[in-house]
Amino acid sequence: MWIIGELINCTRKKVGAAAQARDAVQIQEIARKEVQAGADMLDVNGGLPGQEAETLSWLVNIVQQAADIPLCLDSADPEALRIAIPLCKHRPLLNSITDEPARLEALLPVVKEHRPKVIALCMSAAGPPMGVEDRVATAGRLIERLTGEGVVLDDIYVDACVLPASTGAEHSKALVDAVGKIVSRYPGVHCSAGVSNVSFGLPQRKLLNQVYLTLLMAHGLDAAIVDPCDRQLMMNIRAAEALLGRDEMCMNYLRAFREGKLEPLAA
Repeated sequence: MWIIGELINCTRKKVGAAAQARDAVQIQEIARKEVQAGADMLDVNGGLPGQEAETLSWLVNIVQQAADIPLCLDSADPEALRIAIPLCKHRPLLNSITDEPARLEALLPVVKEHRPKVIALCMSAAGPPMGVEDRVATAGRLIERLTGEGVVLDDIYVDACVLPASTGAEHSKALVDAVGKIVSRYPGVHCSAGVSNVSFGLPQRKLLNQVYLTLLMAHGLDAAIVDPCDRQLMMNIRAAEALLGRDEMCMNYLRAFREGKLEPLAA
């Protein structure tokens, strides 16, 4: 399971304020904590209105001073992504390309030039997907377009678009089913998810995120943007990997146990 730390996101109030003030110390402390907690990659979102390109590039530079792991560049601004990609020391993951014509055409030249890995978000010009087949169809169009431009399946991470469970009882199960169909239909492609979106507007968000991630893993999810500092969530991941046959001889599970990472925090 590829763990992408979600905490360096300027839409989060404290992170946005730190980025606005160019407080490198606070941002770097978050980066170090995510790496120590087990993140394989750090999502970096520079979403400050009117200064996204400048902020994303600043974040990339200061985060890399504290964390020597790949970055997931997260922006709604194609120009911000174009500028930030060459700053990365490791091959980045671009978050994200969608099935919206303007965004797709703006980002394809960037992908062809710099060859990052790519999150293919199942979002079209009509908006977010509502059902299983809608997600699968959008994923198919994105995969066909990306592979047609020379992107190999192993570099594509399909995000079937997590919607809040609070906005419709059908949304959560539709995504779970869509992930299973996508990985079955396109062997070699990856599936990722911004898991915490599912719990928006509901109490006990961590509980919902933890359970939902386990359900998605059982249907083929192999990457997730999550909070690696959520100790219970990380324990669940190690246990699920062992039980789903993704951890040969349960070696990662046993290693985590020996390192004391399977013990819940005291109440």
